[in-house]
Amino acid sequence: MSALWTLLRPKLLPYILLMPLAGYGWAHWDRALLAQNLDALPWVLVAWFFLHAGTMWLNAAVDKDEGEVLMGEAVPVPPFAVPAGYAALVAAVGLAFVAGVAPGCAAAGSAVLSVLYSHPRTLWKGHPLGGPFVNIVGYGLLSPYAGWSLAEVPVNPRTLVLWTLGAWGIAGAFFMAQAFQREEDAERGYRTLVVTHGPRACLWAGRIGIGGAFGGAMILCVLGWMPRVCLVALPFWWRADQLFAEWLRAEDGGTEAYARRLAKRLLSTALVLVVCALSQYVWQSAQNRPVAGLGTAAGHPSDRPLLPPRRMRQWEAAQHLERVRRAR
Repeated sequence: MSALWTLLRPKLLPYILLMPLAGYGWAHWDRALLAQNLDALPWVLVAWFFLHAGTMWLNAAVDKDEGEVLMGEAVPVPPFAVPAGYAALVAAVGLAFVAGVAPGCAAAGSAVLSVLYSHPRTLWKGHPLGGPFVNIVGYGLLSPYAGWSLAEVPVNPRTLVLWTLGAWGIAGAFFMAQAFQREEDAERGYRTLVVTHGPRACLWAGRIGIGGAFGGAMILCVLGWMPRVCLVALPFWWRADQLFAEWLRAEDGGTEAYARRLAKRLLSTALVLVVCALSQYVWQSAQNRPVAGLGTAAGHPSDRPLLPPRRMRQWEAAQHLERVRRAR
């Protein structure tokens, strides 16, 4: 059991759980809501714990790492790691469905991606497009969606933009994390970016992806779609980007320590953004002004959902009938 715990990479777990939490928090901030379906959130978090565990165990069984491991260590893989991985994925889907249909479907989709990523017959993790696709969809879209769905609000343009930026950042993190694994990936016969184009290409892809996501968020702050006080995070991002520059100067892709240090700096930058948004919330509340997403300089969320033209007309007609009913 100790080997399974080590292979789970517990140091990586907080980053995984932050994704559904971020989706849940964003939905409430965007609409300035009181906590919706708060009792369902623990089920989602526990489900994502098992989803992470199953993913890591299946991944370890196929990789059998002997070198450096991101936020973990290489230990012998026990023979029961694969059945334990599948059991964890099944448990994750079941627990997520307790929270709701939408989180359950998100967990099911993530579990399928996990199997496609690590199963010996598919092994998308070694594919130049399969690996990025699994990480972008699983971590960048489905994970935050699981938390966001609990708020039961329609999608709006600001949310779509943030999801896009988040997925872009996850793509960058995926490439960054493989920069020091060239030799092992090559020995396994993988066709990852680090094997085909080298560590520098991975680091530049990571720098562009993560930098593009953060830069996009800063542009939204300038435009007023997000709190302008969040621009305070710019020096923290500069500090993280300087570590990217240092890593690029290292030979042969550097070491896992670079990735670990960079992950901590990125997390601190994200926490600064959250603290800035909370501070503005407190100030707006004290001033009896609109708060959170309703209190930004621009980009106030619309209650109109994003639907195809025909369904939009049906929605507008239903809203008109509801207004007439209330007027009576």
